[in-house]
Amino acid sequence: MHAAIRAELLAHAEPEKLPTMQRFFKDPIDAYCTYTLHVRNLAKKHGAEFAAWPDKDRNALTRALWASGKHEEGSVAILLYARMRRKCEYCEWKLFVKWLEKDIHNWAHCDTLCADVMGPLLIAHPEWLSELPAWTTAKQKFKRRAALVVPLKGIRKGLFRDESQQLMAALATDKEDIVKKAIVWMKRELAR
Repeated sequence: MHAAIRAELLAHAEPEKLPTMQRFFKDPIDAYCTYTLHVRNLAKKHGAEFAAWPDKDRNALTRALWASGKHEEGSVAILLYARMRRKCEYCEWKLFVKWLEKDIHNWAHCDTLCADVMGPLLIAHPEWLSELPAWTTAKQKFKRRAALVVPLKGIRKGLFRDESQQLMAALATDKEDIVKKAIVWMKRELAR
């Protein structure tokens, strides 16, 4: 499946657009420059097969996708799990936490993982919210950002309001711009 995904990404690649794409990211990215629509369609195309695989095979594929270093391959890894998020349990949650620590290197991956996968999982399993305060002291800036972004879907449903205030307070002095922007985002959601 990895070879098929890569071939399809390359078939729709527009590498000349990398300078334009790079403007959206503070840190350098390595990308095929395949439009998001194609990336989402790939996850849709392969999602049912991926969901039917045993854990070890799913993990092997997503490890290979992340190891490529290509932006779109990381996006496919996230979106494959987004398509099967209703089947995800705590072992997948822990896998996603590892991604935040090791594989997530830009806001787009962080926010997609948080919004499309981890946020809905947190609503289904609110007991996992107790892990988020520890994320506020993580050395990885995107894990600290995730502490604020994961609860957002729940906030929209009237959940996690007090806990979110505590998470914001814990990160109030964070120096990273990407974390400061997440605080503003959370404040906006809490004010609705």
